[in-house]
Amino acid sequence: MVRVVVSGDRSSTYGGLFTGHVALEMLHATDSDDEPDTAHVHFSDGAVTNWHSHPGGQLIYVAAGRGRVGTDADGTVLLEPGTLVVAPPDERHWHGAAPGGDCTLLCVTWGTTCWTDEAPDLGD
Repeated sequence: MVRVVVSGDRSSTYGGLFTGHVALEMLHATDSDDEPDTAHVHFSDGAVTNWHSHPGGQLIYVAAGRGRVGTDADGTVLLEPGTLVVAPPDERHWHGAAPGGDCTLLCVTWGTTCWTDEAPDLGD
């Protein structure tokens, strides 16, 4: 049966896992690591996640604004609207808004997020 989601759960808090202001709306949370969670995430000007990874990987779609993602191997990569980022399983990364404006991302995640330390000083 088709499930239509008009608005997601905004009751979850992720305090201390972001730098800057972030509003996360969980559109579809699953009970199994075999199925992805889907979140609509609004990052205010320059806000980013802490470093983290996902056991099954993550898809990050830039719905609006300019974003950025960082990995140990690639450093910081700027993202334009309409860009899709494919983070492989267990790859440590961070993501959020580029300096100078807000950004909205659609994040599809497999498995429980493994949070680590804050993103590096990004020198906006």
